[in-house]
Amino acid sequence: MGTDNQEEVTMTGLRSEADILKAFEGLDRAPGSKQKRRDPSEKAQKRRARILGESNGWDSDPIIKLVKGVETELFTISSLAQALEKQLVTIRYWEKKGFIPGAPYRLRSKTLNGKKVNGNRVYTRAMIELVVLEFTKRGLLGTARVEWNKHQDLVQAIEIGWKNLMYNKTESDY
Repeated sequence: MGTDNQEEVTMTGLRSEADILKAFEGLDRAPGSKQKRRDPSEKAQKRRARILGESNGWDSDPIIKLVKGVETELFTISSLAQALEKQLVTIRYWEKKGFIPGAPYRLRSKTLNGKKVNGNRVYTRAMIELVVLEFTKRGLLGTARVEWNKHQDLVQAIEIGWKNLMYNKTESDY
């Protein structure tokens, strides 16, 4: 009997959070409980999506444009902010301070009230996914604050990754 218990503890330790979430998905009651499960909070839903590798909705409204003769999905800076779970003003600030590279693409400039205004910053899907991956690797996705002085490698990883994506370089090209 003691051996079975030991195996159970070992097996539980080997399961990932994603496996556990998938196992309980669709149950209307918690195991062993008579009470119905409460609806997950917004924070819990975001955490679940992050663990399972699902999008948090940032990619729901792409702009299709030709880039170097190829139809490409482009996303605004607000999509980047949503993907990183940050405020739009934070992303603009990071760009201004050089923590993330400037947007490589912009939509056409406009004239408002007789004044020329720059077009919206846009990023490709691959660029946003790269930034999300780099933030996730460092445990920064969804955090309240990013200590950039502790993550200089993040700045360089994003810059190099974006340059490689823009020039279609892969690791085998080096």
